[in-house]
Amino acid sequence: MEAVRKLNDDIRRRQIWTDDGIRLSLRYYGDDRAPIVLMAHGFGQTQYAWEETGRRLAAAGWQAVSYDARGHGESDRAPSGEYDFEQFIEDFRRVCDSLPNPPIVIGASMGGLTALLAHSEKPKVDLKALVLVDIAPRWDERGVSAMLAFMRQHPQGFATLDEAAEAIRGFLPHRRRNGGSSSSLNRNLRQASDGRWYWHWDPAMLALAEKSSNLQSRLQSASRRLKSPALLVTGGMSELIGAEHAEEFLKLAPHAEHAEVADAAHMVAGDANDRFLGAIMPFLKKQAQKGEKTS
Repeated sequence: MEAVRKLNDDIRRRQIWTDDGIRLSLRYYGDDRAPIVLMAHGFGQTQYAWEETGRRLAAAGWQAVSYDARGHGESDRAPSGEYDFEQFIEDFRRVCDSLPNPPIVIGASMGGLTALLAHSEKPKVDLKALVLVDIAPRWDERGVSAMLAFMRQHPQGFATLDEAAEAIRGFLPHRRRNGGSSSSLNRNLRQASDGRWYWHWDPAMLALAEKSSNLQSRLQSASRRLKSPALLVTGGMSELIGAEHAEEFLKLAPHAEHAEVADAAHMVAGDANDRFLGAIMPFLKKQAQKGEKTS
């Protein structure tokens, strides 16, 4: 296991290894003595999706931790080219075990599903609270199909980052309205020896994503068992989660809270980070106050 390596004044990097030899890349924002918020990204994303959130949480007095799931970003890809959702759950457990204290988890899409199952199924991971970002036990399959269809496009990569940015704006037109740019895409794509830019995730994982609906009954059971404080944050323009999906989750976990970011789609934090932070901060502060009373 590598020692923590400092990247700059407030971000440090570390690597840990799974039981099957996969190297996971982690980043830490803020004071390592502060209460921990662990951020788990969605399918096809990398931990850079949380960079602005991590910096803002660190400035607010938290230690924010992010990691690249296997097959994503700077973490290893499966040598066999095969992926199983159980591996992602076990990797999440390994990341939590590497932390000094149980974290509050912010899990977007796949990251939220992973956290929910790891926390609700044995061996249960101890979490202080869970924030699910635009994900619930059921979702609109049309949205998943559209997302996977986009991810299957451009197998030959992109000639430039601007070309990649235009493809993203074509799939997510609200990003065009919100002024999205190509300036940060070099962190979400990798440049190969042929000079072209490719997504920073393993295309072999698409076969796993196509089976995601098989998890829905299991996720419903996990939601019924969820007892920790929970907040569901949904995007008002989400392609995956509608009002009926949110309502179903709130019936399964009636103690959970719900906040909607009206002008965001499925990638809530990336679409409207200020408003996303505004939606989660009261919940995080409430959990911190509970911790102060019990310490």
